[in-house]
Amino acid sequence: MQLSLKIRVHGRHPWFYRKMVRKPSEPIPAGSAVRVVDRDRKFVGTGFYNPRTDLALRMLDRSEVRDPERFLRDKIRESVRWRHDVLRLPDVTTGYRLVHSEGDGFPGLVIDRLGDAIVAQVFSLCMMQRIEPIGEALLEEFPKARLVLTVDERARDLEGFDAPPRTRPFETQLEEHGIRYAVRPGQDHKTGFFADQRDNRALVRSVAKGRAVLDLCCNSGGFALNAVAGGAKSVRGFDLDEVMVEHATANARQNRLRAEFEHGDAFDVLRQTKPGAYDLIVLDPPKWILGKEGIEPGLRKYRDLNQLAFQKLARGGILVTCSCSGALSEPKFLGMLADAAAAAGCDARTLFTGGAGPDHPVALACPQTRYLKVCAFGV
Repeated sequence: MQLSLKIRVHGRHPWFYRKMVRKPSEPIPAGSAVRVVDRDRKFVGTGFYNPRTDLALRMLDRSEVRDPERFLRDKIRESVRWRHDVLRLPDVTTGYRLVHSEGDGFPGLVIDRLGDAIVAQVFSLCMMQRIEPIGEALLEEFPKARLVLTVDERARDLEGFDAPPRTRPFETQLEEHGIRYAVRPGQDHKTGFFADQRDNRALVRSVAKGRAVLDLCCNSGGFALNAVAGGAKSVRGFDLDEVMVEHATANARQNRLRAEFEHGDAFDVLRQTKPGAYDLIVLDPPKWILGKEGIEPGLRKYRDLNQLAFQKLARGGILVTCSCSGALSEPKFLGMLADAAAAAGCDARTLFTGGAGPDHPVALACPQTRYLKVCAFGV
């Protein structure tokens, strides 16, 4: 089946919206693989077509792919080899990303290894339709793994597919930089663990010695526990999710690391904090911006939270602040932080800017694959 575009294609961005696609003369079933040509009849590559959603065409490859299922199986092996042979992630952790959507050439699919579990989160109809051969390829690489399938609810509604039956909840363990975490694959936020913050947790460990640390939106306690392991003087973590507070407390206990975790709202905690009480503050809030329409209200929340943190940080302290909102560009994020520091009357110096680890590769042609932004400032 062939699909024609209304536009000339010059770059290699893998997404084409409905307004860019010519309506086929004969109906093409949603999720089908198609041969794509542009307005000038120039061959573009192989993609997956879904007329039900505004993002109607997701490219698979710039070549002619005659067997997409076999192609995807081969790419699973390629992704695993990259993580194991090049990045050598199993040397430091048993929790890492195996497939990072378009960054690895899988349109609308992320897969994480979490200990002895492998969790796939699906964002597209085309990947849901092909999840079985992908799962078979994963089991060839990890024969003893327990496979868990989850779907993004917003994407499910937009793309038009049914949610799979929920896996019976279970707990497993993963290890990262010598710290063990209990996780519930597919049950908590995202896939069950924020593997994308691995290198940033190590950064916090490296600067925590002798500091009083406040970890806000602490989730399972990763930043806090690394601060303790790095020799922090004291560590407190807060989260609005009481279940995650319990998880963080249990993780501290099993690693014999002393940290206090409490239920609390990040804004309220900072407002009640005395200026100078902490000389290392970590902010890792949830995804406050879901799309373009949410950028301005989301930016206000980020600005207010960071302004409070700058105001309360001790002289000579460090702020580590994050955003996982993919719709928020890094320039806008940095501009917001500059505004927050100025409003707080704070002269901040940038010590570090980064994002997710290299197991979350960013496709050069698809900047949307870089969603996590992390900055560290000295004051």
